[in-house]
Amino acid sequence: MEKQTKKVMLIVLLSLIGLGIIVSLFVVIPHYRVWMQGKRGEAALAEAEYDRRVAIREAEAEHEAAVFLRKAEVERAMGVAEAMEIIQKQLDDNYLMYRSIMAQKKMADSPNHTTVYIPSGNMGIPLIRNVE
Repeated sequence: MEKQTKKVMLIVLLSLIGLGIIVSLFVVIPHYRVWMQGKRGEAALAEAEYDRRVAIREAEAEHEAAVFLRKAEVERAMGVAEAMEIIQKQLDDNYLMYRSIMAQKKMADSPNHTTVYIPSGNMGIPLIRNVE
């Protein structure tokens, strides 16, 4: 009988362990699901925060680039203005007439020449002057 009693005891013990495991799973699984959902929420929040930081950094970089482009455009405009001032002081009517003749000659030699010049200035050269 001792063997029989040991078998029954072993069966009862295994049944209790199995029942304990099943009850534990009923308790643990809902808590695990809640915990996992919390972790997913934390991950989504961290990802959203990262995306926000990236968007801010991109906006800052675009702003910085715009500032540098603005400075470059201002410098370029100042250089052009300075060059125009120098050119304007050094140009005289003879030089302008020479440039006009060279441009007309180049266009006359072009196979696509369709422009017609009407002589109006000295020596049949178009006038190149500001009209005031």
